[in-house]
Amino acid sequence: MAHVIDESTRAFEGTAHANTFFIFHDGLSAWWESEAQAYLASRGFANRQIRNTTANKGTRYERKIVGDSPEMCRALDSHGFADLKAGLVTYASFTSLYSADDPRRFHLGTPPQLLASIQRTWRVTPTSKRIVEDIELLPEVLNKIIESNGCVVQDEEFRGLRSGRRAEGSGQLTPKVRKHQRALQMSSTVPHIDEIAEAKEMIRAGLQGQA
Repeated sequence: MAHVIDESTRAFEGTAHANTFFIFHDGLSAWWESEAQAYLASRGFANRQIRNTTANKGTRYERKIVGDSPEMCRALDSHGFADLKAGLVTYASFTSLYSADDPRRFHLGTPPQLLASIQRTWRVTPTSKRIVEDIELLPEVLNKIIESNGCVVQDEEFRGLRSGRRAEGSGQLTPKVRKHQRALQMSSTVPHIDEIAEAKEMIRAGLQGQA
């Protein structure tokens, strides 16, 4: 909570909304417990967080947010973590062509190796463009929720799971997305990095040799 408030305050400093911006978290129990809310109140944010104000009266969700809401948590829960995973898997796949001790490798073997690979990937993806793209969709999400009176929005998949679309853009896959189709689509959003350049050339050379 302190991090959310401090970083948001820093981000809005000097802007027109420096003293009026709102913060948001989904239905994490620790966020909505009384002690946590008391802390927000002490920081002046009891009424500067997105929450239900009229729905779910008399239930455990009164004055709270209902459950996990990835469509509201733009940029990370919604698509950002998918981009991070796609980048990690893509970079690990390409660099697996190198020797095990090559510093360009993205290792997934041990927890320390995996953490190091995630940190390297995080510096590249999700990109700033993708983060902005997702955040700018929030008004559309909110409008559709309002139109449905805060209830389930039928026939919408806010989380998107873009991997559920055919790679050629010809419609929705049913009933299940095949792994190679998912990888093909997700890899299209993965930024190129120098560490995989040689691996791509190795693959091209191998394919040409088979032709």
